[in-house]
Amino acid sequence: MKNIKRREFTTGMLGSLLTLSFVEAICSNNLIAAPVRVATNKWLAEVEEASHAMKTQHCSQADWQNKIAEIFSRVEQKDLLRAIDFDRLSKKLKLVGTHEGVIETTPKRLAGMPEELAFSCFIYGMTKRASIPPHCHRNMTSMHMPIGGTLHGWHFDRISDEKDHVITKPTLDKTLAIGEVTTISDEKDNVHWFQAESEVAYTFNIGVYEVNAADKFTGRQFYLDAAHGEKTDGDKLRVRKLSSQEAYRIYGS
Repeated sequence: MKNIKRREFTTGMLGSLLTLSFVEAICSNNLIAAPVRVATNKWLAEVEEASHAMKTQHCSQADWQNKIAEIFSRVEQKDLLRAIDFDRLSKKLKLVGTHEGVIETTPKRLAGMPEELAFSCFIYGMTKRASIPPHCHRNMTSMHMPIGGTLHGWHFDRISDEKDHVITKPTLDKTLAIGEVTTISDEKDNVHWFQAESEVAYTFNIGVYEVNAADKFTGRQFYLDAAHGEKTDGDKLRVRKLSSQEAYRIYGS
């Protein structure tokens, strides 16, 4: 793939990477109930293929974001909830105080899927006004999609870093609908923040870590005081870096 420029690797081309044999192999497995098996296997296969392509430098992080949004625009919510065992796992989430609860969910391993997937799946839960405070990521991509209750989401592009501040640009500020996908990467919408508006709210999360194998850091990098920035250069904001304790104190109530 070295002869193909990244910008030419569009979402459509990414979709074409799904080989017929791979999809047929996982769809032949009978571990998931028949009504949801085909839909579940399809999105698992597509997310794996997109995530593997990104980690092997065959597509950009922004391409992955576009492909993930496209995949989940086709997934039926009821099928997704059954596939991730939402009813059972949501009852195990401990939702106390200002912090989000999180639990890993592993859709049943199907015939034809790699032994180790390129992505991980989680369910996040929050009680009213609790939040996932604004924070930056590095060397990872992720998706959050509301699957229960009501929550508000904010996203920001990370323009540049300073010692104690980050220059950001707001890109999203809205109440998110059930099934509405938001994604982050080092390339686009690197900062995000979510707050529950209903008594309880849940999101389904996909995370791809160590996108660049040469970079040892991966995951949540640091928190930001995204709501109290100083305007600079038009619509950009200069915001302060926060400790986790500060972030949850400011944004968790």
